[in-house]
Amino acid sequence: MTVNAGQLILDALQKLGVYAATETLNSSDAQLGLNVLNDLMDSWSNENLVTYANLEQSFTLVPGTAAYTCGTGGTGVSVRPLRIPEGPGRARIRDTNNNDYDIAVITQDQWNLIGLKTNTSDIPDTMFYDPQYPLGIIKLFPVPQQAYTLFFDSYLQLQEFPTLSTNMSLPLGYKLAITTNLALELQPYFTDAEANPLLVRSAAKALGNIKRTNMTPIKAVFDPEIVSRASPVYNIYRDRAGGT
Repeated sequence: MTVNAGQLILDALQKLGVYAATETLNSSDAQLGLNVLNDLMDSWSNENLVTYANLEQSFTLVPGTAAYTCGTGGTGVSVRPLRIPEGPGRARIRDTNNNDYDIAVITQDQWNLIGLKTNTSDIPDTMFYDPQYPLGIIKLFPVPQQAYTLFFDSYLQLQEFPTLSTNMSLPLGYKLAITTNLALELQPYFTDAEANPLLVRSAAKALGNIKRTNMTPIKAVFDPEIVSRASPVYNIYRDRAGGT
């Protein structure tokens, strides 16, 4: 669905009863609404289940370089990730023959345990993301010696609305979630407005719906050596346990 900030703000204020269905948005309320709307987008960017933009990013490694900055003007990707999730399958190296090699994405404390970070290898096997601002830093170990391509999953910030008229395409369900929650955020600025219980309920339900859609199931994996096994069934025909 394609909408602009002006439509979202007017819809939110109509839900509050500040504007009637036939009224148009005045300039002061429009600017206030734009500021609050972008604050809402900024806040939601820190909620994993609200950020639908879980994007695979990539860039080419430089031989002998272990650290790459992410963001505008950086040496890696131009869009700074909010977070790069840890775990298997989250990052990989691709060589010139299109062969992929898994990279373990680890946490800060795990990275700190690596003793000699200057070791080199054609294919690094470990990656750590330090989400500094304005430029995040990707660190690799061992130091890569080939110009292979690094691919990784990343959570990106929800895009802010630069102007009232800038069109933006939103996934299903986001328009209702934004307008109802924006109405609640705007309510304190209008003394005559009152957030009725139905609006509060609608805002919570709409936000919950998109969180359920964005949820990724996590499968528990156990070492078979530490998982208890059921006792074998006694076979009355063979007079022993197990078998058929």
